[in-house]
Amino acid sequence: MDFDDVYAEVKRIAHAQLEKHASQTLSTTDLVHEAYLKLAQYPAQPENREHTISLVVRALRQVLIDTARRRQAQKRGAHPTRVTLDPNFAAADAGHDLLALDQAITQLKAQNERMGVVVELHFFGGVSFEEIADLLKVDRRTIYRDWAAARVLIVHMLGGPSGTVGAA
Repeated sequence: MDFDDVYAEVKRIAHAQLEKHASQTLSTTDLVHEAYLKLAQYPAQPENREHTISLVVRALRQVLIDTARRRQAQKRGAHPTRVTLDPNFAAADAGHDLLALDQAITQLKAQNERMGVVVELHFFGGVSFEEIADLLKVDRRTIYRDWAAARVLIVHMLGGPSGTVGAA
């Protein structure tokens, strides 16, 4: 399975991510192409669909973070892009800097790889919990528990009160 086999899905994910993060500097096609350039540097062919999706989500995350870094550097201290772990939350109540969120996910992955992957796939890839369970070959309830625990840990890492984390 290669990138061409999942292009439509990648484009859908990219479009959703751009809407979520309100990027005004990237189009969906730009994001997909930037992700493709990152994937082209990957030394081996993905083994299967699951591996491909994981690599694509990681590449999309890297492109979004790189874009946020460039934008923040250009603004020199202007307000960073605000994001939330739960689309039902008002960004003003639970928003966080995309770069800080990226750092928190990286720290989470160092502590618990699977929790970090769940957050990365769901938040940056828009992958459903059911599909994540299939991709990681674990029970769906495990993914729900990982998501709930990861949200609490990330909100804590970002300095927010743990009671503000809403349901997914």
